Amino acid sequence: MARIAKISLVLGVLVLLGACRELPLPFEYDQVVAQVGDKKLRESDVQSIYAQAVTAEDSTALLEIYVDRWVKKELKLRAAENLFRDSEEAIEAMVNEYRNSLLTRRLDQHYVDQELDTVFTDAQIEEYYNRHPSDFRLDRTMVRGRQMLVPSNFRQSNKLREAMRSTSDDKLQDWRDMCQKNSIEIQEYSSWVDYSDFLSTLPTSRGRKYEDLLKKDVLQEMRVDDGRYYFVVTDIRRAGDAAPLERVRETIKRILFNQRQSEIIRAHEELIYQEALASGELRIYLGEEEPIEAEEPNQPTEQPTSTEQVQPADSIANEQ
Repeated sequence: MARIAKISLVLGVLVLLGACRELPLPFEYDQVVAQVGDKKLRESDVQSIYAQAVTAEDSTALLEIYVDRWVKKELKLRAAENLFRDSEEAIEAMVNEYRNSLLTRRLDQHYVDQELDTVFTDAQIEEYYNRHPSDFRLDRTMVRGRQMLVPSNFRQSNKLREAMRSTSDDKLQDWRDMCQKNSIEIQEYSSWVDYSDFLSTLPTSRGRKYEDLLKKDVLQEMRVDDGRYYFVVTDIRRAGDAAPLERVRETIKRILFNQRQSEIIRAHEELIYQEALASGELRIYLGEEEPIEAEEPNQPTEQPTSTEQVQPADSIANEQ
């Protein structure tokens, strides 16, 4: 109870001072607000929370929350230390491993941030796509095409059908203009879509695959009560075929990004290795008597001067 009363008294003092937004003299003493074992929470530790408070009531609430969280955290740490005391070395090793991993990742990121080029040209993307077609196989059929719903009483349906099946940009634009003028509903799939999505805007039945309709550049029709649906499938990619480039473009960008990132990291790892080897800071022992070190440059052999004569080894032996 005495301990709780002491904390309450300190909280009261801090709240009054917090209302003034300044904690001048009392912090010269830096009283203890709460304590768990040998861990102490002091007045100076909680001073920053008053910047968030507007009224004295806010100060009280913030301070109580702060102290409560600090106490529970310290009690939890204390319980963990007691429970896992026998595993202290293993935990310390895990902490060191995490620290080392964090530092090396930050170093890698530092190099990457400085050097990574995130711009990928169409040529680079297409080159990767063409070199790795087997990496982008479809698991479903995809198509591109056009559709329109022509009312039964429309008299120029033949002209519309002829323009719709054309591959000429001018005739296709005439088709769009004519449909717009006569309020004829059209649907264009200029980008690749799942075949099931293409069928979903036609009067089809669920569960049926309609493989027989997969005919390229053939004008086909389906009848309904108030008219006819006409459609043309202009491009087809079946399951097992290479996926269209436009569908995997972003995937390839991510692959190229990761490749460039890895290359930068490997290059700096090699640079650090060679510098350490050259400076003598690195020595590698592989069962040899002497460590592997950087090779010293060949020194020129000292030649005898003109006043010195080099004697053969056998003549030196005779003199001895």
